[in-house]
Amino acid sequence: MNMSIGIVGLPSVGKSTLFNALLKRQIAQVGEYPYTTIEPNIGVVEVPDERLDKVSAISNISKKVPASIKFIDIAGLIKGAHAGEGLGNQFLAHIREADAILHIVRVFESPNVPHPYQKIDPMIDVETVNQELELASIKKPTIYLLNVSEKDLKKDFSLPFPFIKICGKLETELSDLSGSEQEDYLRELGVDPSASSGLDQVIVESYKLLNLITFFTIAGGKQTQAWPIKNGANIIEAANIVHTDFAKKFIKAEVIEVSELLVYGFHSTGSGQAWQKAKELGKIRVEGRDYIVRDGDVVEFKIGS
Repeated sequence: MNMSIGIVGLPSVGKSTLFNALLKRQIAQVGEYPYTTIEPNIGVVEVPDERLDKVSAISNISKKVPASIKFIDIAGLIKGAHAGEGLGNQFLAHIREADAILHIVRVFESPNVPHPYQKIDPMIDVETVNQELELASIKKPTIYLLNVSEKDLKKDFSLPFPFIKICGKLETELSDLSGSEQEDYLRELGVDPSASSGLDQVIVESYKLLNLITFFTIAGGKQTQAWPIKNGANIIEAANIVHTDFAKKFIKAEVIEVSELLVYGFHSTGSGQAWQKAKELGKIRVEGRDYIVRDGDVVEFKIGS
């Protein structure tokens, strides 16, 4: 799957900071002035999914490949972008290439990072960007992300649209720390270290926004892999994602839901024993060409010569 999320917003809202935190390394240039990003930065980000870890564990396979999605860090939009203001035409063209939008809304205050309109007002900022997108005839699915300061992480915000709350600066700092150091730092800030990572929420919600689900394969006892696929796709489309030959030479698919496979994993030992145990008990389903893939399916494709 080659689907992407475009990161958009006004200048100086923290788009590139978030992008770097997502990639856990400094790929995009971060600055304290508008239009630091001219050409879009592109990165492929792993989708967190504990089911992959569990399937690998019961299969006794150390090599695992997670599902992933592409994020595109696009330069900030300003009022008049649809008419070419601030390189607007160029930036809007990049947004059109994305399948969905992650709209960053600035809530944090910083004397070192001036707001382009000299005032922090989330509603006005959202309306400004959305108007430019509408005037440019850009309509895709959108998720809003409030970029807050550390002190406002526990604050409740009342806005007329659903949003995720994150501190981009904090997430960047955490990405440079070890697990125990991250926990200590979060406790100092009064944040529960056992809570779901803000970045994980962003990635998972972006994945849902793209209407993607995940199926799994166990390749010859050597590799477990999570594959993204459009919700509602059939097994032939899934086969084509794994390998074009699997689609061309498809005979049938053997399928079991991941949670059910894990049950048999707890009652068997050795590589591949969970699958074999489920098969012996008649729990592996045989599906044909019209089967619609479900989230969490573990699939073994059977192909002809």
